[in-house]
Amino acid sequence: ITTHIICLTNVKFIDKKKKTPSLRKSKAKPKEMAKNINSVSITVLLFVLLVASTEILKSEAQTFCFECGPVPFLGTNADCFNCCKTKYGSPPVVSGVVEGSEKHCHCYC
Repeated sequence: ITTHIICLTNVKFIDKKKKTPSLRKSKAKPKEMAKNINSVSITVLLFVLLVASTEILKSEAQTFCFECGPVPFLGTNADCFNCCKTKYGSPPVVSGVVEGSEKHCHCYC
């Protein structure tokens, strides 16, 4: 078993076994790299807090409220929505969708 020693200099790695220089991958020193990582972490944290506090990415997610009509519901999504509006009113109902393997009419608020 041979021992393989690599020494680090300011500009390049020098392989003592082969006596050949090879370029360093990064010229940044460990302390500089740590400062860069900390800066990026703080920037990402501030961005996440900004997005969360201003609700920029707030989705218009709808919540399942009721079921309407017979099972299986044989109509379209428009028929389902009309069933929901007639039975529960609009608002609170904002849409109706026929979904599931058994074709239920689901009302969303």
